[in-house]
Amino acid sequence: MKKFILYASLLAICLTACQSKPQSTTPVGMTEEEYQEYKDLLASVQTIEQSLEDVTAMTAEQALQLSNLNSQFHYDYDPMGKDSATIAGCEHLKKRIQSLHHSIDKTIQQCLPTIRINALDKSDYLVEKAETFPIYLKRGDSLFIHVRTERVSILKVHNADAKSTLLTRTNRNQYDEKMAISNSAIYLVEIIPGNAQYADIQLSYTPGSIERIANPVEVRSEEVEAQAGDWRVRTVKGLKMKNLFEEPRKFTLRGQLKAAFSGSYRALVAVQVPAGATDILYSLRISTNESNTYKDGKFHDNMETSYKRVKMLGLPVYESHKGGGLIATLLGENLPVREEDAYINMYVFYNAALAKKFQDGADPAKLAYNVDYSTLGTQSCNGRIPSKGNKTIYLAFENERMRYNNYIWLEAVSAVPNTEYFKTKYSVK
Repeated sequence: MKKFILYASLLAICLTACQSKPQSTTPVGMTEEEYQEYKDLLASVQTIEQSLEDVTAMTAEQALQLSNLNSQFHYDYDPMGKDSATIAGCEHLKKRIQSLHHSIDKTIQQCLPTIRINALDKSDYLVEKAETFPIYLKRGDSLFIHVRTERVSILKVHNADAKSTLLTRTNRNQYDEKMAISNSAIYLVEIIPGNAQYADIQLSYTPGSIERIANPVEVRSEEVEAQAGDWRVRTVKGLKMKNLFEEPRKFTLRGQLKAAFSGSYRALVAVQVPAGATDILYSLRISTNESNTYKDGKFHDNMETSYKRVKMLGLPVYESHKGGGLIATLLGENLPVREEDAYINMYVFYNAALAKKFQDGADPAKLAYNVDYSTLGTQSCNGRIPSKGNKTIYLAFENERMRYNNYIWLEAVSAVPNTEYFKTKYSVK
């Protein structure tokens, strides 16, 4: 049995190097150029016919080269001025080339089952959790799967279009599977490692046609929102935000000298905590100018926008009393404008009686305010205050400056833990 070897320069060899022996005279009606073309093509046909004898296998690159050669290989002639012998010779060559086209197509088709197209090759690859590898296959293809892991793992194959599981293998550390593909679709090869471990993963397929080699199809993956009960849906611990003020709470903290005559250098805002909310997120803008800015009143909307963008990126799940992670990211993207000359003290009270004493003029230093979330000399900022089961949180503000007023814009949203659903959407490019 002969294995076909096609060099990249075969076309050039066929059309230039392999030439017939010159005849003493040019056939009637042919120019020297036409005759040379005839001889070159005839020699090329003979070379390719010999190369195709008993071919049983070829690579994907060889099949593509041969197919491209076949599409470029043609012959035509003008019978005007040629005698019957010349026309017969030209017609014979034309039919021989047409027959060669069929022979090449047949040879490629017979060799397709021997061709492997690599779709994925990952060696020494760390699989930390269940991981899915998509591949587009057409009817008539065959899928080959080789997976080797350090310890036992689970292998599954799904049809993403039909939303069905076709194969499940368990309790082994090496899998070698072959699947005949009955339907054109996107297929998912899933590796479930149990615990993090290294793996060698190779996915390949035999194409059902030369077009599968010439035009490989890539699969696009996209994370989208889903609903409970969707196929291969996964849950993510997220949060739901609610605006606590219809519009920003705007108030003025008078300088302490001016407050002796009118107004107040203190203010108290009671923030109602909705049921289920674990945190209050606030935006505090402090200015020496009482003019509004275009960002005032947009804290909730901007937080929602940031959340919709970052929740698809696999950030750490929301945890209500650990500060970092998702909430810190959202707050960091929505800082208010800061003025160096504008600063105040902010105190956090969970107790209504203590908040009332502050409002009545008691010295804050003698009141048990929450030290962790209160800030002295703060400029414009945003932050997070855990509700700790309280239905009301009191935010107390004080202007220590003697002569200058400070203007305050306070916005707040609640954060309620919320289960959200996502899935991966697959499509072909």
